[in-house]
Amino acid sequence: MNIIHLIYMNKNIIENLYKNQTYFDQYGSSIILLIIIILVLIIVCMYCYVMVHIQPIKENWVAERCNLYNIPFAGFINKPDNMSINDYTLSNFNYCTQNILTSISGVMLEPITYVISSLKNILDGIENSINSIRAMFNNLRTDIESISKEIMGRLMNIMIPIQQIIISFKDLFGKIQGTMTAGLFTLLGSYYALKSLMGAILQFIITILIAMAVMIAFFWIIPFTWGAAISMTTIFIALSIPLIIIMAFMMDVLKVQTSLSIPTLSVPSVKCFDKNTLIQIENKSYKKIIDIYVGEKLSNGDEVTAKIKVETKGSNMYYLHGIIVSDSHLVKYLNTWIRVHLHPDAIKIDTYNEPYLYCLNTKTKYILINNIVFTDWDEVLRESDCINMDNSPIYDTGFIENTVINLYDGNKKQIKNINVGDILENGEKVYGIVEINGKNVNKQNNHYLGKNSCINKEIIHLNIKQNKLYHLLTDTLTFKLNNNIFCHYNANIDLF
Repeated sequence: MNIIHLIYMNKNIIENLYKNQTYFDQYGSSIILLIIIILVLIIVCMYCYVMVHIQPIKENWVAERCNLYNIPFAGFINKPDNMSINDYTLSNFNYCTQNILTSISGVMLEPITYVISSLKNILDGIENSINSIRAMFNNLRTDIESISKEIMGRLMNIMIPIQQIIISFKDLFGKIQGTMTAGLFTLLGSYYALKSLMGAILQFIITILIAMAVMIAFFWIIPFTWGAAISMTTIFIALSIPLIIIMAFMMDVLKVQTSLSIPTLSVPSVKCFDKNTLIQIENKSYKKIIDIYVGEKLSNGDEVTAKIKVETKGSNMYYLHGIIVSDSHLVKYLNTWIRVHLHPDAIKIDTYNEPYLYCLNTKTKYILINNIVFTDWDEVLRESDCINMDNSPIYDTGFIENTVINLYDGNKKQIKNINVGDILENGEKVYGIVEINGKNVNKQNNHYLGKNSCINKEIIHLNIKQNKLYHLLTDTLTFKLNNNIFCHYNANIDLF
């Protein structure tokens, strides 16, 4: 009974063990073993077939190398001497695979090739259409070009004669201009010759009057010739009055001058620095001289009383210990004042293109730059001129900024807007502009130029205090303002 029960239990266990298994779980190993055995048999059969027919296969290797039964044994059939069996078998397999895939891929890609070919045909049609359109536009452009050339040709046929006429007129006007210029210069030469002749006559008249005056004075000295002196004095007065009127007309209106006339004044050699010259100011920083303002304190406690801007023309520039300065400026060397160009360390600058130079006037009359002592614009030497600057009079004068100056061309400018190079009413050329610290000017003294000299003339004093005044430097040393002739800025120091 126990044995039967035990067998029954084992049966149930075995049935439960195989109840949930699939066919492959139960017989999979047998199937795999069967497949392996079949493959081995097939390979053996194929090998035997190949070995039996190896010579015909080798002779027809090109055609037989990719047969299915020959591929695994290619190394045994036709191995080259320089390759192993495995290497040649692998090489032959790759070769056959590529050929087979090429044919297969060609068949597979035939639909795609057909679609691409169709698209190409469509694009070719579009291209042909575009080319046709381009050809049409090209023909249109060619036609327009032909029409334009025809129009331009006809216009040129019209314009060339007109151009020749214009050139002829231009040549004619040029000849007229040349003739008029020659005539003008001829008249100008005649005018100058006549002016010179009139000047000679004027000088002759002056000489005669002087001689008569000397003779009359001599006759008046000797008592028994007083009768002759009286008659000659009467004749002298009768002659001198119309002659003086004629002389005044010739000198004032015709501008005739004689050798006795006042010579033309020239522009003095300017004494200035390059605009980028660095000067130490009160807070120990450095400023370019072009940026210095009047009234500014310098590092040595000095004060800028005036700032001058002049044209460079007429000055030779030198390089002295980092300072670019004009040749005629005074510099202290070994306790002696010499011109810059005489300084042994001065190097002449052959090419200097800056149009303007700048200088200062200071209370001490000196300018300290890079521990080198220069005079200021006025060149007043305290040692040689025995001047105590602390007790010296204030000689700087100027004009308020809105003072109107008449120019040669008829325009008017305020004095603060006058530029270097401007030509003033009487032909005076401005070669320098001066800004002055108005706080140092107690009263306004202007200078009036008489016929022979420059004298002080007190004008109406207005209780107007200006922080900045302006003055000019001119080539005639004077300029006209409100029908008065004023000395230019340099006259102030000359009078002082």
